[in-house]
Amino acid sequence: MYWLLGGLIGTVMGVDIKPGYSPRSRRTPRYSAVVIRDSEVVAKYDDVPLYRLIRLIIEYHVDVLAVDNLYELTGSVRGLVKLSKLIPPWCKIVEVTWTPEGYKSTEVLAKEHGLPKATDPESTAFLNAILAEKGFGREIKLHVDRVYVVVSKGRTPHQGGASSDRFKRGIRASVLQVVKEIKEILDENKLDYDLVVKESEGGLERGFFIIYAPMEKVREIVPSIQHKNVKVKIEPALPGKPPIEPKKAIILGLDPGVSVGIAILDLNGQPLMVKSYKTPDRELIIDSILSHGKPIIVAVDVEKPPEYVKKIASLLDAILYTPEEDISVDEKQEIVAKYLEKFSIDVEDAHARDALAAAIKAYGHIKPIIDEVDSKIRGIVGISRDEVISQVIRGRALSDVLEELFMKTLSRGEEARLEHREKPVKSSSEETQRLQLKIRELEQVIRRLERELEHREEQIKNLELELNYLKKKPITIEEYERRIAHLKLEIELLRKSLDEKTRIAEFFRDRIMLLERILVEMGKGEYILICKSSSMESCSGQPVFLDNPLHLEQAISYAKAWKTGIVTTAGSENLNWRGLRVPIVIEQPVLELGDYVLVKSTIIGEIKKQWGLIDELESKERRDRIIKMIKEYQESRRKTS
Repeated sequence: MYWLLGGLIGTVMGVDIKPGYSPRSRRTPRYSAVVIRDSEVVAKYDDVPLYRLIRLIIEYHVDVLAVDNLYELTGSVRGLVKLSKLIPPWCKIVEVTWTPEGYKSTEVLAKEHGLPKATDPESTAFLNAILAEKGFGREIKLHVDRVYVVVSKGRTPHQGGASSDRFKRGIRASVLQVVKEIKEILDENKLDYDLVVKESEGGLERGFFIIYAPMEKVREIVPSIQHKNVKVKIEPALPGKPPIEPKKAIILGLDPGVSVGIAILDLNGQPLMVKSYKTPDRELIIDSILSHGKPIIVAVDVEKPPEYVKKIASLLDAILYTPEEDISVDEKQEIVAKYLEKFSIDVEDAHARDALAAAIKAYGHIKPIIDEVDSKIRGIVGISRDEVISQVIRGRALSDVLEELFMKTLSRGEEARLEHREKPVKSSSEETQRLQLKIRELEQVIRRLERELEHREEQIKNLELELNYLKKKPITIEEYERRIAHLKLEIELLRKSLDEKTRIAEFFRDRIMLLERILVEMGKGEYILICKSSSMESCSGQPVFLDNPLHLEQAISYAKAWKTGIVTTAGSENLNWRGLRVPIVIEQPVLELGDYVLVKSTIIGEIKKQWGLIDELESKERRDRIIKMIKEYQESRRKTS
């Protein structure tokens, strides 16, 4: 039995879709349905649409709805969401064709469990009901205990200039406040959740909660917040089809953030998946991981793992691997580049790259353990390599693990022989043929193992002879010369590596000396740090360096709003500060530091000087306009008189 862990089943309804129908077609699907209770048929229905099936579930108070394929009920994931809102919560949906070994047809299941063969939709519906009642199959959960709460801006500013900046900061502050309120509510109610935010100047652009609780509970404790600047959206997560129970051991690399990078390697270091997900939904991430195998290690690229990764590792019951210190960007690029020389795979973005680098690091960390296990169990087919490696990685001695697995294997064989002696042989010819076929298969396995054993023994003899020969063989001058040449080559490679590292050290030493000198001169007030036009949001009233001509109009608006100026390099003399009515200073930066540049502090005086000239110019223009208006008025009075 697979899906039922305990308790009694009351009423079971088995259904099967009629031939010629499909949930994806335009025609309304029709079904055959059989209702049973204690293996006795209570009712039969034929040519029934889905909406009537749901009504019958309520009428008979059906505890289990048995199907051979979930997607006979609906053709899409969104259809599952609609169905989840209509089927009552007491009714479990069981997909009877699922087994721990994979999906099997109803014909195979009927034969394995001694049930009548299904010949039409009605008999298939009955077979589905009987299998579900006996506990076979897998429960499909439609009522997803996972909710998304999105907090975003409720208004978009339209006005420009400094007012627009203040308005944006106000909205971001409101979003931050609402996110804090929801977080406090969830913490007070001790609900499990993940939170991802997009930060911006003055607050947050967006907050995204994934809450692992029923929708009713979330709606009860998270009120619909009414705020003119903030929008709060609460919606259920889409359910997915559950994956088959994983058996393969894998290594998982994770890099969480607004996007989540995932990298999965097998225990041979081969890539199974390298991907970046736009949502950090833990359930969807775990389903995707388990479709490839069972992680034994979850790896990150930082010394202190994020809380999100700790939760994933805990849920997967995996060991958490962290490097001794944070892996630098250069090292990650180097690790991934070497890996991509061996395996041709696509790495979507920096998150996927960082996850892959972490997984490769973790694989390198446990590679000696894997090699030791492989050397000990080579040629043994009766135990699982993945299971041995998993237990040794968790700290158990390899000898203890092997003894335990050998004992289990031998015990299973002894139990099977006892069971075979005690169990009366079926009289049916079908059972006899099945046993004879099994015996022939086992005899073939024994003969194959005997041949392999003879081959291994022959190999051992040859290796012993070779070893004895090498022990007696003296080392020749040529062998000495070959070893010396090899050592000289190693020395040359090490010398080149040392020279390269010396050049790098000298570069950084010169860089440090330059920064120290600049720091001293900044302390004296000779230099100031200003931001580039590509990052004006973080300028906060400082002059802006025009690093892209396309930003000119925004830089002018910023300079006028903050009463500051624009700094640009030679070649931009055609920019007329008098015509633009904003100070423009030609100055070559001393140093570029990311989003900032270092310039001489004398630009402040030049900017103030130009603002003074601009003020005088505008004042003169105002006087000229007033005088002109007076003269025009006097002239009009003169003509009138």
